[in-house]
Amino acid sequence: MIRITSSVILLFFMGLAPYVFAADENIVGGEFKLTTHLNQPYSSTDAKGKVVLVFFGFTHCPDICPNTLSTIQTVLGQLGEQAYKVQPLFITVDPKRDTPETLSNYLKYFGNNFIGLTGTSEEIDNVIKQFRGFYSYEGNVTSGHYTVDHTSNLYIINTNGEVTNIIPHGLPAKAITPIIEKLLAETEA
Repeated sequence: MIRITSSVILLFFMGLAPYVFAADENIVGGEFKLTTHLNQPYSSTDAKGKVVLVFFGFTHCPDICPNTLSTIQTVLGQLGEQAYKVQPLFITVDPKRDTPETLSNYLKYFGNNFIGLTGTSEEIDNVIKQFRGFYSYEGNVTSGHYTVDHTSNLYIINTNGEVTNIIPHGLPAKAITPIIEKLLAETEA
């Protein structure tokens, strides 16, 4: 179900509406528990009260992941003082290689705001299913010479923990920032 929101209307006038989908929060997302890049337990409820940006990826990704994390970094910059009200989460789909230490080293290139999350394959599978995403390994997993095909959407979660928007890969920061600003304004109202 796609809902028409003022964000979608704004993006329509910017020529970007076909690329943003409003999510039915009863279908996508939900609570989960994983391990942070600091090797600490993390629950999705830890970010309650913040707008959360969820992206699934892996540290060996050559293009989509670093591009998306850079876009998120740009969005945070555009938000200025409101950036502290936003929590970006990078959830690995490659827990075999993406240890907390690996995630920590990778995320420092994108700023201090990001929390990297990993877990067991089963835990990652459960979160992927909750977000209606996918991933699959391509290549020789045993030898470590492989890549991961994965969901490249950015999920925006409001301060109540509900997925409100699913942003496809490639949408520029200037189109994402107004969506987040609107969610933050609704929280303050």
